[in-house]
Amino acid sequence: MAQWSRNNRACTTLWTTLYTMQQLTTNFEDSGALTMNDLTFFNALSGPDLRNQESKIIADQLDNVFRIGRGAKYEQGIDRSKAISNMIEILCDEEKQVNELAFTVDEAYLFWGE
Repeated sequence: MAQWSRNNRACTTLWTTLYTMQQLTTNFEDSGALTMNDLTFFNALSGPDLRNQESKIIADQLDNVFRIGRGAKYEQGIDRSKAISNMIEILCDEEKQVNELAFTVDEAYLFWGE
């Protein structure tokens, strides 16, 4: 798994996007170790169906920001459906960390300057 690093465009883009979306309020260094249940969208009382729906909304927003706002392109073999599906899998799991979401993002998107 890739390291949570300021030198990784997926990490910095994910962090700034989640910060702007007010999903987290921690500094960059501390954010990689946050788990999904630390993000503001995550409701521990939600059932699996609602959690999946909430995760889909966040994944859709992330995808739009990455592509439209940041000019990212999908990696070879990845399309919108696959990218969003991969993020939803991480977002739904309360024990997954933000750095694991960044790794998934890095596998799906080619960011400017990479």
